[in-house]
Amino acid sequence: MVCDRPYVAEWESFILEDAPSDLILPLKLREAIQEVVSEGMNAISLKKWCLSSDSINMNKWLVAFLRLLTRDGMEHFGKFLLENSVLRERVRLAVPDDYWINTALPELANWKEDRRPIKSFRFSVTTDFLGRIDYGERTAPPLGLALTGQTRRLIEPNKRACILATARDEGIYLLEWVAWHRMIGFDHIFICSNNNTDGSNELLSALSHHGFITWIDTNPQSYTRIQRKAYAIAGSVIPQILDYRWTLVIDLDEMLAIDHNYYKNVSTFFDLQEARGADAVTFSWAMMAPDSQLRHHDAPMAARFFRREPPKNELVKTAFQTRLAPFAHAHNPHWAWQRSFRTLDASGSLLHTEKSEIQAHGRKSENNAWIAHYFHKSLEEFVWKCSRPRGGSGDPRSARQFTARFVDVFTEFFDEENTLPDRRLEPFMPALEEEMRRLRLISDIRIADENVRKKFRDEISDLMEQAHESVMNSHYDNVVKEKWNNIIMKYKKN
Repeated sequence: MVCDRPYVAEWESFILEDAPSDLILPLKLREAIQEVVSEGMNAISLKKWCLSSDSINMNKWLVAFLRLLTRDGMEHFGKFLLENSVLRERVRLAVPDDYWINTALPELANWKEDRRPIKSFRFSVTTDFLGRIDYGERTAPPLGLALTGQTRRLIEPNKRACILATARDEGIYLLEWVAWHRMIGFDHIFICSNNNTDGSNELLSALSHHGFITWIDTNPQSYTRIQRKAYAIAGSVIPQILDYRWTLVIDLDEMLAIDHNYYKNVSTFFDLQEARGADAVTFSWAMMAPDSQLRHHDAPMAARFFRREPPKNELVKTAFQTRLAPFAHAHNPHWAWQRSFRTLDASGSLLHTEKSEIQAHGRKSENNAWIAHYFHKSLEEFVWKCSRPRGGSGDPRSARQFTARFVDVFTEFFDEENTLPDRRLEPFMPALEEEMRRLRLISDIRIADENVRKKFRDEISDLMEQAHESVMNSHYDNVVKEKWNNIIMKYKKN
């Protein structure tokens, strides 16, 4: 269709007027825009401008130019930053208050030269802000995070798979948990912990000293979201985790289980998922029940609990390709800026292709692999769990004190009535016990492990008394209180 109007409407008439002087861009800015934009507003033109511009103008306008880069342009500029130390220093000085540009990017560039592993690291108290900011869930991500995230995509991993976990006062499970995941084939384990009071620090130190884990003390000292800070540190700050193609994010009460009939280790499982085009793989929770157990015993969880809740819980945990996600939530990764990714469940079925949305739920599937979630464990261990601060928002310096939470679920699934048998991990027990034996042959690991178990035995009695009274005076209804009281009475008689 062709239109040819013979007249001009009133609203189409205009005259040119001189712009007010206060709206005219400064000459230096106009020159900078001309220099950067004339070649298409890309990484090459921005690099040239950064290397030739004076520091005053860089300080004023670099952030705006970086924001104008496309995702591919930002990745290309990140490549220049890794290769050119002069450019890296000029950019760093131009944005002095950006944590990632001043800390994470220089550390990434230095590590890329020799890929030296790290045994342990303690973060400064000034990094608590990492647990309080928005990583792109509701607003645009911080500039330095976006730039670092795109730059980390350039690192080619040399190893297969690692685990990222957060832990606090869970020392009595550390040895088994580390042994289990080493036994099924993970190359390395990164454990973030904070404010431990149960002797965990000595065991974490011994395990990291001998190279079995990397221990990251996130060291929060103010009100913050503790787990969020840990995931930000691992995903966008420390470079060593990039040496692993896959990262599984789980907790110390969760163990990745694989079908013994098909897989002897996780490497073959992840090779298969990658061949299917997966950027991430979700694992359904198998919620293990207390199995009527009242007290903690020094035996592996996998050898103590053989019953589970019915398979109704749709929450998942996720393994993802490490370099694609500069941040993670407890159940799923937070993908790099402006990109879409492909997520499969453990059976290989497509779950979703998404950008940066929080996806903690998935189709219930325990084919091939799943997460054995030992959330409750015995009565004593349940009380111990509910006596430490959780990983969400809070003051990390809080003292150990029982809080009545999840009591209704614990009492519902305490005995056999509402649970199902699950002995799928039994075939792995000989290999697990052998791996634990090997770790205990190292004297400082063995001594630290014995000490955390003694600490548990010394403190649990007082907490049990506290827990009984706390629940009976809590908001729970009389049915739950009666069940709880009956369990406590059984405990006192044994």
